[in-house]
Amino acid sequence: MFEIEIRGKLENADFKRLTRLFEKDGKLINHYHRLSVDISPGFDPKTRSWPNEDQLDLRIKKSNEKEKITVKIGDFNQKKREEIEIDLKEGHLLDTLRMFEVLGLDKGIIYYWESWEYKYEGFEVKLTQHLKDHYNWEIESTGENLDPNILAEKLNLTPFTREEYKKEIDWQNFNLHQLYSLETAEKILKENF
Repeated sequence: MFEIEIRGKLENADFKRLTRLFEKDGKLINHYHRLSVDISPGFDPKTRSWPNEDQLDLRIKKSNEKEKITVKIGDFNQKKREEIEIDLKEGHLLDTLRMFEVLGLDKGIIYYWESWEYKYEGFEVKLTQHLKDHYNWEIESTGENLDPNILAEKLNLTPFTREEYKKEIDWQNFNLHQLYSLETAEKILKENF
């Protein structure tokens, strides 16, 4: 499966504006807290980044009760990327992380946030809150002929450039997210799910 999406940063006022708009004219399709453990190969804990940019994202995720393994293939800023997902039984996230550790994938970043996903004008729009004052948006096409840039422009949203997105990722990895360890993932699970 391929996903076609763009993303950008939101200010608090825009988060509130879009929430009001989507609650009025859109449809809430999902609201969840997400724990996402990114153990993509090549992670450097000192720089909190993936310097080799091997175009492979490997994440083990929990969104409310749902757990899955997700692999995205292609450049991190690519508008269209291949995505492969495998659903896990609830409660298997930690065992899955242990399995990947045995295979040598024991370094990465733990992300945690709250998201609201809406259907709006044929698109899926996700508003994400990291902590209390840091927001992002994503617009994903639900069909090949839908260009998310058209909706972004209509909503007065500016997508990240490649450089801006890389800068945002680096900032978040140092200021919002935690280095991966099995113990830290387990602690976040116990505190939030």
